[in-house]
Amino acid sequence: MKVEFTHDIACVWSALGYARFQRAAEEHRAGGGELEVVFRPYQTAGSAAEPPPSRGRFPLAPPARVEQIARAAAVDGLVVNLDRIVPARTADAHRLIALAAAHGTAEDMTARLYRAYFSDGLDIGDVNVLRGLASATGVRWDGERPHAEPARSARVSGPRVPVFRFPDGTVLVGAVSLAALRGELMRADSPRRRSSRTTHPRPAPVRL
Repeated sequence: MKVEFTHDIACVWSALGYARFQRAAEEHRAGGGELEVVFRPYQTAGSAAEPPPSRGRFPLAPPARVEQIARAAAVDGLVVNLDRIVPARTADAHRLIALAAAHGTAEDMTARLYRAYFSDGLDIGDVNVLRGLASATGVRWDGERPHAEPARSARVSGPRVPVFRFPDGTVLVGAVSLAALRGELMRADSPRRRSSRTTHPRPAPVRL
């Protein structure tokens, strides 16, 4: 089963949605389910423009709302340090995820980039920071900008991020609940599981 995840590293909604999705995906795979995640880049208005050289600027939501999000993220294992955030353009971070996908480590790289931005206060627009993250995740990068599809901009019409697209056509938008992600993974995968079951007729008894 393939799930497409459209997101931006600098988007707290994407971070929260991905933290929950990781938990749901881990449970799904532990239960025998198959899952491939395809990452689609998106640049919100803040991550597409040139950021100011200051820490702690978090323009995506009112402070009270951000604090609420931070508490919710902690439940799902994501630490959000508001005073350490370094605003950054995320185009190269998305390209790094595309490079990691070629090594089969896109999921780990995405999680590491979210932690770098929201937890560790790293500048994910800095090529040296990205090179270090690549090395830590086992991705060889020579420093050249990896090729990837252009990131969609917030100026383009369309749904807000994050967006989860499932193979049965279901689209979930926003930081959806863990229960919703669990349920959709199970529902979308159920046709495959049904088709994988083979029914063998019982042999007729043999009389001697």
